[in-house]
Amino acid sequence: MAEEEPKKKRGVVKKILKWIGVGVLGLLIILGLIFQAPWKVIALLVVFLLAHTVLPRGGLKWFWAGVGVVVIALIIWVFLPEDDTGWRPYTFDEELAALEAKYAIPDEENAARIYNELLESYDSNSYYAGLEEGEADKIPMREPWLGEEHPQIAAWVEGHKTTISKLLSAAAMEECRFPINADPFSLDDTMDRLPLMRKWAYLLISAVSNDMAEVRSGEGLKKLVTLLQMGKHQRQQASLVEFLVGVAIEALAIDQFKRFIVTGDATEEDLAAIEKTLEAIKYDWSTDFPRFIEYEKLLHKNFLGMFYVVNPEGRIRLNPGVAMRAMIAQLPEDAKEEIGDKARLRYWRRKLMKAHTILAWFYMPSTPQKAAEIIDASFARYDAMAEPDFDWQKEPQKPAKIFRLNYTYLVEHLTEVLAPAYQRIHEVYLRVKSDKRGSRIMVALRRYKNANGRWPDNLDEVRQFASEEIFIDPINGGLFVYRLTDDGFILYSRGANRIDEGGLYESHWPNEAQPDDRLIWPQRTRDCDTEEESADDEQ
Repeated sequence: MAEEEPKKKRGVVKKILKWIGVGVLGLLIILGLIFQAPWKVIALLVVFLLAHTVLPRGGLKWFWAGVGVVVIALIIWVFLPEDDTGWRPYTFDEELAALEAKYAIPDEENAARIYNELLESYDSNSYYAGLEEGEADKIPMREPWLGEEHPQIAAWVEGHKTTISKLLSAAAMEECRFPINADPFSLDDTMDRLPLMRKWAYLLISAVSNDMAEVRSGEGLKKLVTLLQMGKHQRQQASLVEFLVGVAIEALAIDQFKRFIVTGDATEEDLAAIEKTLEAIKYDWSTDFPRFIEYEKLLHKNFLGMFYVVNPEGRIRLNPGVAMRAMIAQLPEDAKEEIGDKARLRYWRRKLMKAHTILAWFYMPSTPQKAAEIIDASFARYDAMAEPDFDWQKEPQKPAKIFRLNYTYLVEHLTEVLAPAYQRIHEVYLRVKSDKRGSRIMVALRRYKNANGRWPDNLDEVRQFASEEIFIDPINGGLFVYRLTDDGFILYSRGANRIDEGGLYESHWPNEAQPDDRLIWPQRTRDCDTEEESADDEQ
């Protein structure tokens, strides 16, 4: 009897532990269902639950023996040598090819061909060649300047004569398509090109300021048209970054057009040419925004697809370690040295990363195509933003707040952060449309002054010189504000709040009721630019 008592106690303890384990497994299954854990995780929990409730004691021992064999096999697999030869991160090459084909144009009609020739032969380090130290900071861009007053800068502009000629040639073409780079870890081609495009834009605007000061308005206007075409060419690309750079380049040209319209000797011939040029600038959000979304989706697919790898035979498998090493291999040498041992996958790190593949198998979709379907579904919430009647005052649809333990939750929250950026891009879109229309109003104002010797008292007096559409402000659907001043006139948009705040705009106002008027004329001086305006100029 004395020996049976401890056995009974051990039996009771085992039963208690068993049912505690069953309860924990049941709770985990319920939580997994509530928080939408991957089905593989729930299935594994169900298998363990059934093993503890259905299998007899002898069968349970064999079950745990099988579990042990599987665990040992996985440990052995982790430490087995792996052959990474030929494997690379999976990329959605077919979607990229379809996107390239959709926007393809013949080479002879593609301005990118000329830009690429210029990029290949251009040494960015020689951009300021010929200028003494500190002289580059004195290059006038927005203000007219005479060569005799700035001989070094005049020589600098002359030294870039070939570059300017190439840019003029590119501007003769309407279409421009650079290769679409959808590799999120290697955007070097795009990032190398955009700074040079901005530099060439500044070069052109400096040359324009010199042309206008030395009464070569014809040459100056031709260069301004070139600037507008450069901006248009950038806006035709797939990414939002290129779009913003294009808008910034166009803004440089439009600012100079406005200056010439008001302060220059603008003849009717000049005004007709400017009006035709401004009218040719087309902004169509309903076609541009879907193009951006197409690219963003592809970029996200390639980014999240790095968990998968593919070999030359087309075999696909999960292996975050191979993908990570391939990503690091694309980094510049100095970046590799900088990250050093922290990211260079040494033996134990490589093994740990290989072990992560087991966890990824439970969490990730079984194929990159299924992962892509989830990404497509997540981006679908932005489709309505392309519609003309979309309510931009209302926040875009957000994913469910409840935390979920699945890949869909990760994707939804990675894409959710894009909503404020898209709203901001739309604001920029309306602002540049408003500025363009305001510039066309200024053409009508100048026509009135040329005919009457003075600026008009109100906009009603110039409606005969322009179409009715240009007097409607795209930002708010109302009218622009125009008033005479002591030294000319002021023209501005009331902004999104539709309140006349005297042309005042401040992005860092200390309260929510910040003024948001958009000044069209007179131009804001550099000293008065807000941080946001300065940032826009640097795009």
